[in-house]
Amino acid sequence: MLAWALVFLLIAFLAGILGFTGIALAAAAIAKICFIVFLIMFILSFFFYVTGITFELLTFVFVFFFISIIAGIIGFTGIALIAAGIAQVVFFIFFIMCVVTLINYLMRRSNIDKH
Repeated sequence: MLAWALVFLLIAFLAGILGFTGIALAAAAIAKICFIVFLIMFILSFFFYVTGITFELLTFVFVFFFISIIAGIIGFTGIALIAAGIAQVVFFIFFIMCVVTLINYLMRRSNIDKH
């Protein structure tokens, strides 16, 4: 029972770090920068491929394109902020579960000591 209380506390701690520290805003900003960088790399790779530069860039074209799309979705749609809100809710849920489990553990332990 005590192990579960510690697990709940650890999950609450991690969710609190992700939800309350502003990491989501930083992640959204980084995703926006990645979108722009990979979009530029996509355009350059596609240009080099079309002009017939000697090395195979078609795979890089598609990789940069998909990375830029994913970074754009994360950075421009607000998914990171939604995730931060969810992390805040998870923090409170698991913190309450930790406290309840710890109280339950202490009550059972005191009942065992009485017998």
